[in-house]
Amino acid sequence: MIENRQYKRYAAGDNASLGIDGSWHPCSVQNLSGNGLFLETFCRPPIGTVVELDLSSLGRYSGTVVRHAWDGVGIQFRDGHPHTPPVHDHRQGALFTNI
Repeated sequence: MIENRQYKRYAAGDNASLGIDGSWHPCSVQNLSGNGLFLETFCRPPIGTVVELDLSSLGRYSGTVVRHAWDGVGIQFRDGHPHTPPVHDHRQGALFTNI
């Protein structure tokens, strides 16, 4: 199957928090792109829910839940992502790896 994605995805292993109506839930970023990310989490807010994201290395963002999977949720950034993460370079200790 050929994927037709507008943005490159980057693998990540960063810890994060998912905020829903003032409650924060631990999670981890599985992958990240210019318009969203996939979070590994036990929390499953309904599709269409607006959430807050606290990404430990990138800051805070808001997004909308766009899909569920057995191991987490897909989130689309509401105002776009302000920058593309760096491609992994073990010499630089970059957080993300191009996938």
